Amino acid sequence: MTTNKPDCCFAGKVILVTGGASGLGRSVALSFARQGASVAIADMDAQKARETACAVAEFGHATCVIEADVCDQLTADRIVRCTVDELGTLDILVNNAGVASVEPFLEISENEWDRVFNVNVKGLLFCLQAAASVMKSRGGGKIINVSSPASRMGLPLYAAYAASKAAVDSITRSTALALAKYNITVNSVAPGRMDTEMQRRTEEKFAAHAGMSLESFVKSRTQDIPLGRRTSPEEVAQVILWLASPQADYVTSHRLSVSGGLELS
Repeated sequence: MTTNKPDCCFAGKVILVTGGASGLGRSVALSFARQGASVAIADMDAQKARETACAVAEFGHATCVIEADVCDQLTADRIVRCTVDELGTLDILVNNAGVASVEPFLEISENEWDRVFNVNVKGLLFCLQAAASVMKSRGGGKIINVSSPASRMGLPLYAAYAASKAAVDSITRSTALALAKYNITVNSVAPGRMDTEMQRRTEEKFAAHAGMSLESFVKSRTQDIPLGRRTSPEEVAQVILWLASPQADYVTSHRLSVSGGLELS
């Protein structure tokens, strides 16, 4: 067990993190656990999800793993039901599961478009709906959707992904209004460029299209950020925790950009 004494801001709270096995999702899960929460981790990578769950358990809090590919209503319902069955309730949902796609605009296939929207939009919507039903019955809750600066940028190699995140922004606004009367807040976070597995895979493809080495491409792409550096999953996780905290009780329908000014470049 860890010897670090956690801050207990979220003591007694139950958090569901979709896509919680690695990258930003893992950092979010561990950050909540560090502050006293029990955490359900939903991810299609069961092995990495279990590794994250073991790290959560080191803080002395309950956790569970739900192996799932978040892409339809039945799966979303199962994820939320398993969370409540295993951990007793659901206070906070972090809709983090997502996939990326790098294709020239004229080559985007229907299968690829559907793959991106099934996870990034349909899965997110139905996880939100299922979680909100639980939160409504218990008097409130917090939902944080993970968006992207791409939703407000022109990115011809990233059109499907960018469009899916624009849909996330729209869903956030609509559901914030629909759920406010139930004391459920809905916000989104748009993280900037982070060194995660998904980011590396997409940058490898971007670099190939640009005819550049990965190292040179990443360097130039980092220099394009107004603040001149990348963010980290841990830094973004702290912003998500703030939106889930009592300090943000009066914040809803907000899109919080954690991008170092990327959308302005």
